[in-house]
Parts: sequence; structure tokens; C-alpha cells
Amino acid sequence: MIVSRKWLDDYVKVVAPTDEVVTRLLMSGLNHESTEAVGSDEAIDIEVTSNRPDCLGHIGVAREVAVLFGLPLHVPDPRPAEQGGKAAASIAVEIADAAACPHYTARVIRGVTVGPSPAWLVERLATLGVASVNNVVDVTNYVMFECGQPLHAFDLAKIAGGRIVVRRAAAGEAFTAINHKQYTLDDTMGVIADAERPVALAGVMGGADTEIGVGTTDVLLESAQFAPLVVRAAARGLALASPSSYRFERTPDPAMVDWASRRAAALILELAGGRLEQGVVEAGRLAGAPAVVPLGAARVAEVLGIDVAADRQREILTGLGFVEESGSGRTARWRAPSWRRDVHREIDLVEEIARIEGYDRVPEDVAIAARPVEWSARELTVRRAGEVLVAAGFCEALTRSVVPALFEECASPWGAAPAVTIAPALVRGADRLRRTLLPSLLEARGGNAAAGAPHGNLFEIARAYVARPAGGELPAGVSPLEEPLLLGVVSDGDFFRAKGLAEAVLRRLGIEAGRADARIEVRPLENDLFARGRAAELVLDREGYGAVRIGAVGEVAGKLLDRFSLTGPVAAVELRLDAVEFAVGREHRLRRPSDFPAMQRDLNLVVEESTPWAAVSAAIAAGAGAILEECRLVEVWRDAERLGAGKKSFVVSLRLRSTAGTLSGEAAARAVDAILAECGRRAGAVLRG
Repeated sequence: MIVSRKWLDDYVKVVAPTDEVVTRLLMSGLNHESTEAVGSDEAIDIEVTSNRPDCLGHIGVAREVAVLFGLPLHVPDPRPAEQGGKAAASIAVEIADAAACPHYTARVIRGVTVGPSPAWLVERLATLGVASVNNVVDVTNYVMFECGQPLHAFDLAKIAGGRIVVRRAAAGEAFTAINHKQYTLDDTMGVIADAERPVALAGVMGGADTEIGVGTTDVLLESAQFAPLVVRAAARGLALASPSSYRFERTPDPAMVDWASRRAAALILELAGGRLEQGVVEAGRLAGAPAVVPLGAARVAEVLGIDVAADRQREILTGLGFVEESGSGRTARWRAPSWRRDVHREIDLVEEIARIEGYDRVPEDVAIAARPVEWSARELTVRRAGEVLVAAGFCEALTRSVVPALFEECASPWGAAPAVTIAPALVRGADRLRRTLLPSLLEARGGNAAAGAPHGNLFEIARAYVARPAGGELPAGVSPLEEPLLLGVVSDGDFFRAKGLAEAVLRRLGIEAGRADARIEVRPLENDLFARGRAAELVLDREGYGAVRIGAVGEVAGKLLDRFSLTGPVAAVELRLDAVEFAVGREHRLRRPSDFPAMQRDLNLVVEESTPWAAVSAAIAAGAGAILEECRLVEVWRDAERLGAGKKSFVVSLRLRSTAGTLSGEAAARAVDAILAECGRRAGAVLRG
């Protein structure tokens, strides 16, 4: 953002030299790039971060300067005189796509004389590096650089049908911009259209057919809100960025829509003459309500280590546009101004006070009282899952959320709906959102292998994007796109390695054997990601919520290994962390190891071929109760002659121990009998004779 020093002085009278002004702005968060002399003016180039669109206009920067120097801010209150007919009789406005344009306003000025701009206006724009066009167009540019709200002026006589429609472009629709180049549009872009064709690309650039020229006598003045994503899609898709699109992509102050329209109308009447018709023609409504943020009286000192008087805190926040509302006790409530939608939390207000008061006032040798950090359940879940895998020797990967069509061929454990496509592609060749992390991790492992690291074990914690099944109307407020938080893991090893890794993570998160209110069941899974017969789904049966899939484990299918140039076997795990974060806050109770000796018992259980080990292990745990210390599957044995057709046996080793006293042989025998009874009832297992 280039700021004119002379222009800045219109709003705040600063006697300090420019060097001091830019230094104070720099220390408050607006980085200074350069200052250059332009005629009798100075062009100050400052870097404005994306969360501060209010500083993309001179008034916003002047507000910062006024607070920093303790000076009054003077902002014009334009009240252009209206005369003649009603604007609503000259133009009709319709918003056909409210998602692309929440609010649109139009004013009509008749009888203007288009010509050169006065010297002061030409000089102001020249300081910013903007060439003068004519008095009407220059006013729209001037007001945009003044307040940050883009405007556009149309030749009203060239608007077909006397109506404006804000809509999405039709695929393949042609549009000639004011740079006199023709563009082919698609349906992700928004347009301002009349009764016949597009006359502007919404939020980006006006059209050549309706531009203001020397023959223009009647002007339609547009001031509107456009959705950032729609503007960005058009500006990037057509490589047609403009000062307007730059501001709309960052969401300018909605309260400036009407102010900018009145200001531009007043200046056009002053510089080009004419008559402003009565009223403003509107469609839609202004979006968003300002946040109300609490601020404790002692919080500033607690964070910064210095005491900023309550009156000084109030002076700073009031100068920045915050409005104090009634609080309770020692906590005040501040309503954020419409131009500061980046302020939501108490710490944001503390930062505002700190940057204006000056970070240089914070001493280096004073202890600051700190509050212990309280991790949310989501943060604890992510942290603990990562700790388990890092401790196991894994490296964390960071891969893109957008993937190529090749990955679409890979199945997802989370649904069969096709991937959501993106147009235009954010990355060349990657035009869809991933439905699972595993193909991205396999690609990364393949890249490591090609670089000479064939055994790189990787994990990633990130979101996937899964479209909900089509059909039926979604409840209000429910997105058609589900965004599960996933943990993906790829490693050397087989199915049992994958299952063990998943169990280790879940155990650290509080989902462990013996927990009655949240049980994990392992079931066979057929999915194209995994080798046939070498995969399983992890199903969480939680009281009051039913059974849901929270994970998939297994050996990666051979065709995927070939696709990513990997040699097997490769174990893969994917868990839904958002489905298990409820358990992470559970207190882990430490138990003193038993002082008494253990007893070992081995069982050979014959079951049907279709019976999974998970069913048998659950039955053993239920039958043994508290004295079961370990249950280990030693071997799976098949012999049709000895066991019978369609039969298999599980050779199981049990370790039994009591914490109350030495376990007797009779007690161990009773436990084994109970185990056998439970295995027979739940899994149809019998002891091999």
C-alpha cells in the first residue's frame, strides 16, 4: 500500500517528520518498505498484512497514526445533495447469487461533463503510481485509495434494459474488459450483467462496453460487497489482478459501502457537475456482526509485564474504533469496529494495546506472571498421537491437501463419494481435495526410496475432505462436505505391525482394553487400498453413540506399491482422531505392580475359520476378569484332518496374577473354566482335546 504524505495530512495533522511517522507505524505492525519523493509529495510504501484490509486506504492508516501520536482524526462525512427524479426509476438491481455478492448498491448521476481531472487529484493519484483517466474514473480510484472500498462507474446509457443483475458467469461466456482484451469466463466467476451481457467482472474489472468516456452524460455508480473466493477465482483464473480484486480478496469494511458511494457521488458533482437522483438502489444486505470481546483489567499487565493504566487502555481502544459496552466486575466488554474482523479474543485486545503503547516499553528483566497453557481435547489428541509415533522412530510428513486425478483411483476408508474438484487447480496437475492421507504418504515414501531411504516410516495428521452421500436434504447448518481429522501412517511391516501401531496410538489416547464405555472391535475389511485378506477396520462401540468406524489398518495392495515404486510389505494405518478425542482427557490411573507371583496357562481353542481373533480375545478378557495380566496369540494352526474341515485353532498364552494374594491353582482353574465358557458362548470356541 502506497500512502501519500500530503493526503495523510488531510485526516490527521502530524508535525513530526516522515521518518518518525513510518518508524512508529513500523513498530505498530505496518512494515515500512520505502519512502520516495514524488514532486512536492512523498510516497510511503508500507506492507499491510492480510488481516488488516482497513489499512488498504488512507483513512485506515491515518487512524493508526492518530492513535500513535495522540491526535484527532478528521474523516469527511459526505452528504451529496439529491435532486430530480428517483434513482429507482432509472435502474433496477437484482442479486441472482447472494453467495457471490451479499450486498450491491447503485446511485445515478445525470448530466455530468466528463473531462480532465483537476491538478490536485492528478497529483494525488500520481503519488500512488496511478495514471489519470478522466474526472469520473479518477474519483472512483481516489475514493478506493481513500477508504479501501472499490467502486465502479458505468455509462448508464449503455446499460441495456435499465437493470443490473449480479450473477455467476455462464461457462464459455465472453467478456471484454476495460483493458480491451477479451476473456472467456467460467461458472466460478461472478459478473455484473445488464439485460443482455456482462458489463463487469465482479470485484475485478469493468467492461469496455460501458466504460466512462467523453460522450458520457449519465453515470451509474456501483458500490458493493463481493465474496473473496469468487473474486480470487476470477482474478487468478484470468490472470487479471487489479487494485479492486486485491482489496475484495481481503474483505474490506462493509460499513464503507455506503460511505464510499456518498463520497464518490459528492466528488463527481463537484468535479463533473450533474444532478444526483434521489435515493440509493440496493439489493441484499450487509454481512456480518462485529465481535464483542471481554478484557480483564489485569490481563494486560499479566501478559506484558508492565502496567498500562485503565484510562490509557480505554484511550487506545477507543481511538482504534472499539466501543466499550457494559461489563461485569473487573471485566470490560469491547465491541470491535466493522473494519476489525480479525479481533475475536481477549488476547487480540491485549495485542492492540501493546503495539500502540510500544513494545519497547516492555522490560527485558521483569518476570511475567504466566498462566499454564490449557490444551484443548483436539490439541491433546494431536500432540499425544504424534508423540507415540515419534517415539517409535517415525518422521512427520506434510503433504498437500490437493491431489492429482491419479489419487482418485485409490479408494478411501471414509466413503465412496467422488472427490471434490477445484477449478482452477491451485497446484498444476492437482485439481481435487484428498479423501484419504495414505496415497500422499505412499508417494512421499516412494520419493524417499528413490533418494536412497527405502525404509522411511512416515505419519501425518491432517484433514481429508469427504462429500456426504447424495440424496436427501441436509439439516440447516450442516455442510455437504465432511472434514475428518485423520492420522495417516505408512511403515515397513505387515498387517500385525499396522494393527499394533494403531493400538499403541489408541491406548495413549485413552481407548484401551478393559474400558467398558468405549470398546474397540477389529473386523475384516475389503478395500482397494489394502491387500485382500490383510486388512481390518477398527470399530468403536461407544455407549450412547453406537458403533462407528474410526480406523483402517492393513498391508498396502500390490498395485499401489507398484504405482508408487515401492517394495513390500508396507503397513498402513488411518485413524479418525476427531472421533476419539473425547477420551483424551480421561485420567490415567497408575497401578502398583502386584507383589505376588503369576501363573501361566496355555489354551488351544478350535473355532470356525470365519471367527476372528478379536472375538476370541474379547471373550477371554470378559471371562478372566481382573486377574488376566496378558493374553498373547502364539499361533494360528490349520489342519483339516485333525481339526476338521473349515476349522482352525488359536494357540493362546495367558498370564494370570492377583493383586490381593498369591493365586492358587484352584482359582486359576476356575478362571480358565470361566474363560472357556465365555469363549464358547461368544465365539463358538472349544478346547482342543
